[in-house]
Amino acid sequence: MTMTDPGRHAAAVKALPPDVAAIVRTVQGLLIHEGWAGSYGVELDDPPTVHLRRAEQLLDAAGDRPLSEAREPGDRVPTMCRSFTVLTVAMLRAHGFDARSRAGFGAYFTPGRYDDHWVVEVGGRLVDAQIDAVQAEALKLDFDPLDVPRDKFLPGPDAWRLVRAGRADPELFGHPPANMAGEWFVAGNVIRDRADVEVLPWDSWDPMPGPGEAVDRDLIDRIAAGDEAVKVPGEVFNERRGRMEPLVSP
Repeated sequence: MTMTDPGRHAAAVKALPPDVAAIVRTVQGLLIHEGWAGSYGVELDDPPTVHLRRAEQLLDAAGDRPLSEAREPGDRVPTMCRSFTVLTVAMLRAHGFDARSRAGFGAYFTPGRYDDHWVVEVGGRLVDAQIDAVQAEALKLDFDPLDVPRDKFLPGPDAWRLVRAGRADPELFGHPPANMAGEWFVAGNVIRDRADVEVLPWDSWDPMPGPGEAVDRDLIDRIAAGDEAVKVPGEVFNERRGRMEPLVSP
């Protein structure tokens, strides 16, 4: 089973309009980003649903109401950018779109920095399924989140190549809320972007480097170039929970 298989919800997903914008709106009506919850009047405290890995699990958590029925913010499934991406990819693939998840860095959250982020790639476009009107206004975006400019989002391999060429400071790439940044973080998103399944942003496994650890640059070069496959093991370390977990749970 892949992370993007809607499982028991396949028929409901297939009944949605086969349109990128409509599917993104549907996902935005089902999920809420834990870091943005306050902007919608919702208070969260380390919600367990952020650890759901599969699209089917996210849809289970959304309840039995029609998928096209947008939930009130407080009734949406708390999660993060990766799951907005995975659920959107799942719905797009169900309608025959050639869509994939991209792990990398957004340049539109913190001025002068590239923040850890995930988006959808479909039809030659980058689509940020997380960014709705509330967030777009708060971020003062000057572009359509359904067509993110290539210089505003860098997939992990692209960010790595910039850093390796000395054209970008690796300390500008990371996750500011956790005070994490650096070459090791960029290397991690190269691995996540090239992995054979979509992991959580805080899942780790060998040979992914940890904070401040030395990076096997030759290996990451090969992974970034697509010359070395990345197969995620059956168990990964959930850095946020501090424990090993099965990649696919019931």
